[in-house]
Amino acid sequence: MKVTGIRAHVMGIAGPGGLAPSRNWIFVRVETDEGLFGVGEATTEYHEQAVVAMIEEHFAPLLIGQDPTRVHHAWQQMQRFFWWRGGVVATSAASGIEQALWDVTGKACNLPVYKLLGGMVRDRVRMYARTDLGLPTHGDEVRAAVAEGFDAFKFGPGSYVVPYDDERQVDVALSAAEEIRNAAGSECDLMIDCGGIFSMQAAHRLIDKLRSIRMLFVEEPTNMETPQRLIELRRAFPDVRIAAGERLMTRWQFREWLEQGAVDVIQADISHCGGIGELLRIAAYAEVYGVQIAPHNPYGPVALAANAHAAACMPNFLILEHCRHRPWMDDVQIHGPRIEQGRIIPSDRPGLGIELDWDYVQKHPYRPLKLRTFHDGDGGLPLV
Repeated sequence: MKVTGIRAHVMGIAGPGGLAPSRNWIFVRVETDEGLFGVGEATTEYHEQAVVAMIEEHFAPLLIGQDPTRVHHAWQQMQRFFWWRGGVVATSAASGIEQALWDVTGKACNLPVYKLLGGMVRDRVRMYARTDLGLPTHGDEVRAAVAEGFDAFKFGPGSYVVPYDDERQVDVALSAAEEIRNAAGSECDLMIDCGGIFSMQAAHRLIDKLRSIRMLFVEEPTNMETPQRLIELRRAFPDVRIAAGERLMTRWQFREWLEQGAVDVIQADISHCGGIGELLRIAAYAEVYGVQIAPHNPYGPVALAANAHAAACMPNFLILEHCRHRPWMDDVQIHGPRIEQGRIIPSDRPGLGIELDWDYVQKHPYRPLKLRTFHDGDGGLPLV
C-alpha cells in the first residue's frame, strides 16, 4: 500500500452561542492506492493557512509513494529532513498527518489504534467540560455540564478588564471561581486557565485565594516563555497543581520543563506536539518525573478521537479537555467517539473510529479569527 495524496480541509466554526468565529478545524486526509484513507487533525489558533501549505506543499510531496503504515518512519522524516525544526506550523502539520497515518494503519489491520499502541490501561477516558455553550452566566455553564454527566469543569479568568490590569483581573477571576464552585457543588473538580496573563505578584495572590475554592489544577498562571516562573510558583504552593504545556512541541521542548520541575501536570496537545506517538513519548518521559498528562484539546472531533486512543493507553493520564462546539461537533461526524457521563468509551471500530461528513466540512469555509490583544492604561503591551 502506498500514499497517493495528502490534503488539508479547513472548516470554520462559530464560538459560544453561534457568535464570532471561534476555530478553524484543519482536517488532514491521507489517501492510498488501495482505497483506504485516514484522517487526522492539525487545528491551530491562527497560522491556519501556513499549516495547510506545510501539509500540502512540503510534507505531501515527501510522503507520497511511501508505505502509510510505517508511521514512525514518516514522522522521523517530517521531523529531520527539513533544516528548520519545530515551530507550531511544521509540528501541527506533522501531527495531523501522523494521526491520519495511524488511522490508515488501523483500518489496514482491522484494529482500533489503541490496540496497535499496546492496548488500553483504562476502560474509560475522563473528560472535563468548558464554558462553550454561550449561556448567560458561569453558573449556568457549569450546571449544564454537570447535568450532562461531567464531573470536572474548566473556566477562564473572566472577561478581560480594559485597560488591562492584572490585579483587577485577579478579582474578576476569583469572583468567577466562587460563582462556579457554588454552582458546581463540592464533588465537581474545577480548573482555571489563566492563559499566561498574570505577573508573579498577581499569580501569587490568585493561587493563594483559590486554595479555599479547591482546584484540580491552575493552568498557565504566568507568562510561558520560560519555565522559571512556574518553578517558583510550584515551590511557593506545593499543595496546588500547576499545569502548562499546550504551547510546547515535541519531547525536546518538554525536556527542560520536566527536568527543571516546572509543572505537576503537562498539557501536551496532540494536534501540535507531534501526534499520537509523540504524545505517548512525552507522557512516558513525564512518568519518570511523576508528572501527569491532561492533554490540551479545545479542537474538533478528530483530535478528540485521537486523544481518546492515546489516553486509553497512557498510565499517567489525568483528564482530557473537551469543547462541546455545538452543533458543528455533532453534525460533522457520521461516526465518532462515544461519550457517556463525561467519559469516552473506546470502541472497537478500526483506525481512529471516526468518519466525517465531508460535504458538511465544505459548507463551512475558513473564517479569520480575532486576535487576543491587551493594552495597559498608557497604550503599552503587557508582558503576557
